[in-house]
Amino acid sequence: MALTDGIRTATTVEGVQRLFMAHGSTEVFARMATRRDAHANGGEHGYRRVLERARLARKLGLPLNVELGLWAVYGDVSHQPGPDFSDYPLIQLPCPWESLTINQMVQALRLYGAMAAGQVLGTGVRVNVWDLGNEVEFGVAGVAPRGFTPSTAYWSYTAPDAVDPAIGQMDVNTLLVGMSDSARIAWLQAHLWPHTGRLLAAVAEGIRWVDPQAKFSTHTSVIAMQYPGFAEAFWQAMADAGFQAHQLGTSYYPTSVPVGDQLAVFKASSQSLHSTFGKQVFIAEAGYPSGTMSPPLEWNAAVAGYPLTAQGQYAFHRDLVAWGAQDGCLAGIRPWAPDSCVSFWHPMSHFAPNGGVATAKPVLNAVTDGLRAAAGS
Repeated sequence: MALTDGIRTATTVEGVQRLFMAHGSTEVFARMATRRDAHANGGEHGYRRVLERARLARKLGLPLNVELGLWAVYGDVSHQPGPDFSDYPLIQLPCPWESLTINQMVQALRLYGAMAAGQVLGTGVRVNVWDLGNEVEFGVAGVAPRGFTPSTAYWSYTAPDAVDPAIGQMDVNTLLVGMSDSARIAWLQAHLWPHTGRLLAAVAEGIRWVDPQAKFSTHTSVIAMQYPGFAEAFWQAMADAGFQAHQLGTSYYPTSVPVGDQLAVFKASSQSLHSTFGKQVFIAEAGYPSGTMSPPLEWNAAVAGYPLTAQGQYAFHRDLVAWGAQDGCLAGIRPWAPDSCVSFWHPMSHFAPNGGVATAKPVLNAVTDGLRAAAGS
């Protein structure tokens, strides 16, 4: 489907990227699985597609922000599958990934980081930030308790018992519902986060073999910003384990949480992280719907003052950007899948379909308008 802002009409990937550049985009983003071809949830995350995006970024004179997911096909806070290195024959494992010790995983991921960086940088693109993992507060690279999604078409859960048997005996629902705030953090600090940090640090070390000046981030889900002290404890654990992030990333879908003032909660959490660590927060995934969302994601808990309308969607993004720029705690915002206007995601999209052409909603101008408001112009 073609996308238009009323002035430009885009019918190719390059055209869409140029359209976004006209409305404030400063990078090309790509999500990279360990498999050459990796289809999941309507997306293609294989590294072949990522290298195409890298070449496009170079052509357009933009940096590439690449997310090495550390999973074979796809994963997020709902489930964290391990990698599949069958398309990297130089990475030889002595047994299946889930049976490895943490030291064996670290060795493999260090080599993977170097090889993936070589692939990406071999296109001639400049990478501004290497994002490692996707919504990782409950694990990464298969070292995780049972999540919300026990199995998928491309993965089923296997406990990483050689890392720590306690991990496979836990599940995310118990962590969230069955534990106090202090007990939750204590369990993660004892059994999971040290491993998460080591795995991320290993990938970063491998990347630095190829890109000595590399900058890194990872991101948590919207969940991590909800519980007192949780995000601070997570990022401290990552640093203690050797993973130094240059930006503190998070997903932010405020209408997915039906309790509290989700804008106030987010602002307070972001300011706390910024003051605690002296680093800015980056919104790695952001979305606010312009209408009622349908299953499987009925995220319809509107924030006060921002109705689920096209104007409410615009105002929320604009005000969020303006506040983040004025406060200084935000490094940037990445609206998630703004072009996905023909799926259940369409209320979150920045375009409204009309026949064979999708027309921009007001939210497409929210970032540039928010920055103007912050600058007082």
